[in-house]
Amino acid sequence: MGWYSLFDRRDAWHKKAAAIMAGLGRAKASLVTTDYVVDETATLLLVRGATVALDGFFAMLSASQALTVASVGPARFQEASAYFLQHRDQGYSFTDVTSFIVMRELKCREALTHDEHFEKAGFHRLLR
Repeated sequence: MGWYSLFDRRDAWHKKAAAIMAGLGRAKASLVTTDYVVDETATLLLVRGATVALDGFFAMLSASQALTVASVGPARFQEASAYFLQHRDQGYSFTDVTSFIVMRELKCREALTHDEHFEKAGFHRLLR
């Protein structure tokens, strides 16, 4: 999970995530995440004891002009549900599947993640 890695300095992927984000910032890239990923990240930061990082995470979400938080909403939820059930043998999380749906819709090819499921679904993971 890329946002988690970026905001928890103890995470093994933190330095790589920070370097990637710095490069994306220099390139003035547009970024997209989903409300489901925000939920998952905030929960992980909390339960793994990175509570100080929560402030920075939510501040970034509010302040960034380069980042859009896409809502999964009812239509995307229905599409994700069907995809999830059709691909239940792949081990995808439902949050991953909602990301796949949004990424395909918005023609995003890269994900700030180390989760191999994104590659299995046809995307390029930036954390490797």
